[in-house]
Amino acid sequence: MFRRSVRSQTGKFGTELEAVKAHTAAGRWRDAVLASMRAERIITRSQRAEPYDLQHTWVLGSTCYDQALLWDRLGRGRQAVSAARRALWAYHFLDPSKGVAGRVREALAGGGPEAADGAPATPAELMAHAADARARLARLLAKYRNERRRGDESIIERYRGRSVPGEVDLLGQDAIGVYTELIEASHYGRDDLDRVEQQYRAALEHLR
Repeated sequence: MFRRSVRSQTGKFGTELEAVKAHTAAGRWRDAVLASMRAERIITRSQRAEPYDLQHTWVLGSTCYDQALLWDRLGRGRQAVSAARRALWAYHFLDPSKGVAGRVREALAGGGPEAADGAPATPAELMAHAADARARLARLLAKYRNERRRGDESIIERYRGRSVPGEVDLLGQDAIGVYTELIEASHYGRDDLDRVEQQYRAALEHLR
């Protein structure tokens, strides 16, 4: 029953994703956000119906990662940060390094705890996407730090319980550290490291 239900949701998700792309291309940020929220609800239902299908978690991360930027374009800080946190939750769950640069090469060699059958991407891709999510969250968290409220902290143990500057710093350093290892040991290049470094520098500027 679940599989048939999930298949029916797949078409609906694709429709909403196309709507996100069309609205974004036209600069209709509010309409893009609304379509993205509908897409997130669909993929979340699929993930709950089939929790062991990690492809759902992967797609959830991507959906929320893009949605965070849409909220940012609308100037809706708390929503942007919340979406970025949901993106990182999904990507961190799949990330064999868990943001620790010293675990990257082990994961690339197949020794990471989450580098297993059923993963939706290669270990390098899982770590790279999580690093990008950390960098985006760092920037948004710093940019909208004045909108933070009690209870808005991370649910990920590594980042939980920190001040905004403390969390921003660890997120940024983790993103840079992982990509530094990836460009030395995988197909990722300097442009990828530059991207997260730029986000981290922007975050530090927001904190001044």
